[in-house]
Amino acid sequence: MALLKESLKDFFQTKKDWISFGGVFLLFLIFWSYNYSFRFAPLFTQALKDNQIGLSLFYFLFFAAGALVIYPIVLAFYGKLNEFKSSIPLILGYVVVLAIVCSARIRDSELFHWAGSSSVEIAMLTVNYVGTILAYVALPLAWIILRKNSPDRFLGLSKSPKFGEVLFLLGLMLPLIAIASFSLSFLSVYPRFAGRMSDGYLIYPPAIWIILFEISYAADFAVLETFFRGFMVFPLASRAGSKPAVLGMAFMYGLLHFTKPQFEALGSFFGGFILGMISYRTKSVYAGILIHIGVALAMELAATLQFLYFME
Repeated sequence: MALLKESLKDFFQTKKDWISFGGVFLLFLIFWSYNYSFRFAPLFTQALKDNQIGLSLFYFLFFAAGALVIYPIVLAFYGKLNEFKSSIPLILGYVVVLAIVCSARIRDSELFHWAGSSSVEIAMLTVNYVGTILAYVALPLAWIILRKNSPDRFLGLSKSPKFGEVLFLLGLMLPLIAIASFSLSFLSVYPRFAGRMSDGYLIYPPAIWIILFEISYAADFAVLETFFRGFMVFPLASRAGSKPAVLGMAFMYGLLHFTKPQFEALGSFFGGFILGMISYRTKSVYAGILIHIGVALAMELAATLQFLYFME
């Protein structure tokens, strides 16, 4: 609990910080309300799902619009607007990666006929997660290789977390996951590794595929945390300060969730902000990685137990 309190205290030091956070959150609420009132991102995603180029272009413009709105604003809040021009290549990198992550998918199930009928769906999921991992890791890896003398070179990957604090924060989430696992909306999504029949029953693939999927699923969260709480925080923070970097990252992280349930998207803004402040305070992204993986796997386990033992 101390880590969370100290991280938030680092941010909310002056009245300007409260106003900046409130202004960014209000702007995010406007985007969020418009998206879920008109199902903006979900409708475009559905309409363009078979048009790879069109979907990629949509998400590039979607994240570019968000970035061009939020970064000048947060930099201006802290008197760092002069840093925007020099930060454009970095911000453009964020946009390109997020567009790829949201649009690049293998959708032709015929490519996975070798996996067997019970494994096609999980094979597609696993391979697509591997593709997402590669998209997330490319720019951070290039940064680490090329920025040999930079103090932010390792993006929070060189310092271990405070495991006690991580376990405490993870423990706070577990009762909420257990409660959520009784929700039909929760069970319509999790466990991710299982296929679903028309009557609602699950199709469990072979154990080897479940293991491969869960490894790729966990690795995806590890590289996501490194990208958002590392690559989107430390390089910009070294130029303009941690507060505009974390606020901009939290806003973009929220946009990433605009095709998910609306309150998950709303909560992602706060989650991104808190984990961003923790990563900057500790100079480590591992707290976010462990929390994210722990929550994801706990959700998988909770849903599996529901289907195996509690549902009739």
